[in-house]
Parts: sequence; C-alpha cells; structure tokens
Amino acid sequence: MIIELNRNDSNKTILGEALFNELNQVLIKAQSHLSDKTYDAFKIFKSAKLINFTIKCFSLEVSKKTGVPKKPQSTGFLEYASNRIKLDLALQKIVANLKKPIKKWTEFVWDFENKGKLFCVTDFKFQNGNISDGEFKHLSSNTKSPEKEFSKCINILAEKVYQADLFETLSELLSIDDSAKITSIKDLVLFKRFFELNHTEYKPSNGESSMILLAKELKEDKDVYLVDEPEKSLGNDFISDFIVPILKDLAKSGKRIVIATHDANIAVRTLPYNSIYREHTPEGYKTYQGNPFSNRLKIINGDDWLDWKEKSMTTLEGGRNAFGERKGIYGNN
Repeated sequence: MIIELNRNDSNKTILGEALFNELNQVLIKAQSHLSDKTYDAFKIFKSAKLINFTIKCFSLEVSKKTGVPKKPQSTGFLEYASNRIKLDLALQKIVANLKKPIKKWTEFVWDFENKGKLFCVTDFKFQNGNISDGEFKHLSSNTKSPEKEFSKCINILAEKVYQADLFETLSELLSIDDSAKITSIKDLVLFKRFFELNHTEYKPSNGESSMILLAKELKEDKDVYLVDEPEKSLGNDFISDFIVPILKDLAKSGKRIVIATHDANIAVRTLPYNSIYREHTPEGYKTYQGNPFSNRLKIINGDDWLDWKEKSMTTLEGGRNAFGERKGIYGNN
C-alpha cells in the first residue's frame, strides 16, 4: 500500500505535502507494528508446539523405560472434533461435486437436407446414487451397482457426520463389493451417447445408419479400403451423388480400393481399373479378371474370356442408366 501511495505523484498533489508525509509515516508505523506482532505470535505458536512435542517425546521414552503407560495430556476432544469437521468438509465437497452438471460433447455427423443436421451427443453425469437409467454406461466398468450404492452411502454419511450412528453407515460403505476400487470422483462418471436432430433425440433408420457409417469410413485417411456391398440399404441417389464421387477422389489420390458389389452405379461409374467376376457352373467356380476399357473378362489360368459389357448388364443391378453413362466414358466397344 505504501509503495502504491508513493508511486502515484498525483496523490501528493491532491493531499498536499504535509498531509501526504503524515499519512506516509502513519502507514509505515502501522506496517512495522503489524510485522512485529505477527512475528511475536508466530514465536509463541512455534514455542508452544515445540514444547508440547518435547513433552510427548519425554513421556514416551519414560513410558518405554518404566513400562508404565503415560498419562494423557488432553481429553482428546480437540482432535476428535477437528477430525469430524475435516470429514464433514470433505463429504460436503464430494456431494457438491456429484450434483454439478457436466458439459455435453456434441459432434456434427450428417446433414439431412430434408430433415436437418444430425449430431452425435455424449451426455455425462455423476452417479449421485439416484441414476438408474440403463442407457448410461460407466467409463471403466460394466456395472453401475457398486458406484450407485457407494454414492448413496456418501450422501448418508454427509447427513450423519455429527450423529452417533456415523460408523454404522461407514461400515456399510466399506462392505460394498469393489468399493475400494473407487479412488476418485472420476470413477463415478457415467455417459450416454445418442443422436440428436433439431435438438431432439433421434434414432436413425437402418438405411441412414449405413449411410453415415459408410461415409465416415470413406472419409478417414487410409491407404487401402475394403468395401463389402456398400449399396445395401442405400438409395441410388445417395450412391450416385455421394459415394461414387468419394470413391473417384480416393482413386485419384492413389488409394487402393477393393469393392464387392452388385450395383452398376458403383461397378461402372467409379471407373474401375480392374474387375473380378466369379461365375458358378456345374463344373465349379470360375474366376475372370478384366476391365471395361478392354471390354473383356479373361479367365485366370486359361484362355476363355467373357464380354465385360454383356456380363455386367446381366449381373449388376441398377438399370441401364449406368451403362448409358459408361458409353459416354468408354465409347461404343
């Protein structure tokens, strides 16, 4: 305070030199007096503590030498009351934290143009002893029973901290199975994950789920992609407008993509470098390999071959539109 007073020159101008000097002297005396009294109080406190410690040491040594139990130096009520107060403060802190809300995690997933934007929401809650919702899972275990009973006992302990039956409740807490594994308030965190559309909980259909999962996997950066029948549960518009462009971009960037499909949109419009066709005959399975550029599918380890266009027309699904586009890409062959 004295430093701040002298640092600002305007204080001296406002108060006047005489009043300013008088105030400065009073503050210096007050500071010196407080410093002396604080040091005196510290010496008294430390002296008493050291004397009590010395007396305890002497009493303990005398008791060891004579075999006579030492006399208590106090009734023990101070330590008893102090420990109860510390326990109360700790329990109240735990209970207060269990009541605190935890911010939800929200992640954008998909934009349904005709419905709205879909978000994946992760809701976190502390197990305060009252949560029984089966959709909430624990971060580190498969059951909520120990955590739920543990929190109930903590709440009861906080209410009975100054009552005679405190230790009965404490015994109940210690008797809970696996209660010793709960070492932090983090062990009481539960979470629930769900989708939200227009701020309302929403469950995507099978087709929408397939759409979202496929798009998510294809957007991850990988060197090789293995895709099994991506057309399942998906509409032709989504395949043509979204999946096919992604597959084309991945191929252009040097990624290797292996797709098992019956869909003509995927098999034709993705411009495959290599097509593998598996044919079942009475003699067994035959495997052919080729591409639309040569318009041939040649049998492996043999000379037989099939017409790529004709075999694709009879095998693949999706109508002739895809092959009409193929004509514009590859020509009339």
